[in-house]
Amino acid sequence: MTAAKAIINEIQGYHRFIKFLIFLVVLAALGGAIRFIFGLGATTNLNDTYPWGLWISFDVVTAVPLAAGAFTIGVVAHVFRIEKLEPLVRPAIVTGFLGYSLVCVGLLLDLGQPQRGVYVLFPWNWNVHSPMFEVSMCVMAYTTVLFLEFLHPVSERFGWHIPLRLLRNLQVPFAILAAMISTLHQSTLGTFFLIAVDKLHALWYTPLLPLQFWLSAIFTGLCIVMLEASLCHRYMGQPDESKLLATLTRIVPWVMGAYMIFKFVPLIAAPQGPLFDRPVLTTLFIAEITIGLFLPFWMFLQSRIRTDKSMQLQAASLVIFGLVLNRFNVSMFAMIQPGQQIYYPNILESVVTLGIIAAHILFFVLIAKYFPIFEHHPEAVDYSIPDRFHKIEKAGSVEVVEAPPQPAVPRAQPSPVAD
Repeated sequence: MTAAKAIINEIQGYHRFIKFLIFLVVLAALGGAIRFIFGLGATTNLNDTYPWGLWISFDVVTAVPLAAGAFTIGVVAHVFRIEKLEPLVRPAIVTGFLGYSLVCVGLLLDLGQPQRGVYVLFPWNWNVHSPMFEVSMCVMAYTTVLFLEFLHPVSERFGWHIPLRLLRNLQVPFAILAAMISTLHQSTLGTFFLIAVDKLHALWYTPLLPLQFWLSAIFTGLCIVMLEASLCHRYMGQPDESKLLATLTRIVPWVMGAYMIFKFVPLIAAPQGPLFDRPVLTTLFIAEITIGLFLPFWMFLQSRIRTDKSMQLQAASLVIFGLVLNRFNVSMFAMIQPGQQIYYPNILESVVTLGIIAAHILFFVLIAKYFPIFEHHPEAVDYSIPDRFHKIEKAGSVEVVEAPPQPAVPRAQPSPVAD
């Protein structure tokens, strides 16, 4: 059987939902090819008034904080030594790695001259005063860190003992490095919009936008871990981690409380303009803070959420909804000026974004199928180097001793067959 035929047979055995995801990914790949062939102007509704559309608002500004679970749970488990949360780390790392990889895809799609994207690697092209430069460097660096962390289950899967032992020793440095890089670019995503002082509506504009973006990424990242663990238990038959998630429910309200202080104090004490002069934006703001902030904050304060799996899932989902709405409000809705032409994504932009979401789910399911990302328990993993590696290292000094010849065993004579 050829490799291609084996792959086809494997795909034919997948669930129909997985096949549907594959269809969406292929459709998005075709849409991406059309964009690269004909250019942004011919394939999107972007223009000089709205140079940033759906691909930036969702694939970058929203997707980056949604992938923040990797660095938040890594810090909690490895730096603060809450080791019982270790089973949640690997799925979060896979989610983060896939999220940032697809962010890179979204950035390439939105670049007017994508072939010049590599220019950022050359120091003589650097503009160190640009937030975009910082975000581009941090996204590349953090994606590399996540890839190295992702090699952990890969090494286990293929029995690569020496890389496994090396990666194990680098867990804490990787967690610290990931937290540093993420702090930089998560906050800098908010810095993007500080320049829009005359364009972004006063309900969202504040000099504290970078701090708001960073804090919201932290508690939303923890909620993504909760959502992911709950769905994997419900639909993939993975172990129930609700007892571990109860620890996260104690952390989330503290970060949400800090976020609310930095969101509402400047809004009340130093508003940047009229607040409730546009009914549509007022409605979006009320929906964001009531459904996506106040309600889940109240739910996380209830003691029942420690043991109620449905309540954990609902609260986490509401927080994620609130963050998605917040990022769209900041990067798209609140940037629209009265009487101005309204931007809406065309079918190709929507198909590509839908395919990127499908690709994230598809690759996560496939990685979970073929690699040990849920079976991780440190006490059960053998990090010792097998004897054969020691022999390789000492090959020049080890004297090979041949085993003594064994005495010949007389062959048994066949018994006579009875007539």
